[in-house]
Amino acid sequence: MGRSRVQGKHAGLTRDQVLRAAVRLADRDGVESLSMRKLARELDVEAMTLYHHIQNKHGLEDAIVEYVLAESLTPPPASAGWQEVVTGHAQELHRGLAKHPGAVPLFATRTAVTPRTLAILEGLLHVLRDAGFAPRTALHLVYAVAGAVVGQHLASAGEPPPPPADLAGDDLPVLTAALAGGPVTLESRLEFTLTALMAGFETLLPRTP
Repeated sequence: MGRSRVQGKHAGLTRDQVLRAAVRLADRDGVESLSMRKLARELDVEAMTLYHHIQNKHGLEDAIVEYVLAESLTPPPASAGWQEVVTGHAQELHRGLAKHPGAVPLFATRTAVTPRTLAILEGLLHVLRDAGFAPRTALHLVYAVAGAVVGQHLASAGEPPPPPADLAGDDLPVLTAALAGGPVTLESRLEFTLTALMAGFETLLPRTP
């Protein structure tokens, strides 16, 4: 007979341990396979033990988003301009999603409104407001950047690679020229998208007379 699983508060689990296991499970098997029972097996505890830390599966999904954000994001330098802050936020989010691909679908589908995620959002809005953006515009800006990062990760995971340059041929001269500089990677696509967004955001700042 195998070792009995630990039940209740005697498991000695912390919320952080539960979330680390959940993120590991999502990265390994995909978030669609994540369940409270499967997570309990991963931790070798009874499923009821998890409810001391997580209310339900939806709460677990939000907590995974919060966990990945907390692991990935760092406070921006106090002297940084808004462009550096926004770009740095996007790049850190990108690195977090690259490290934890299992969380990507959750970032696309869960709002994850928690005290920690709201604090992160408030910090970004403060920087943008102080730079001259109206609060509503600043909120749209943050959502646009986050959506661009998550969208590029979703697209990268779901699309076939482009044809190599030597297969484009004379019938596709523009594509051949485009591919001559090397493959269009997730990183290059994201860099281009952020550059375009930042240029567009500049036009939303109030004009000084």
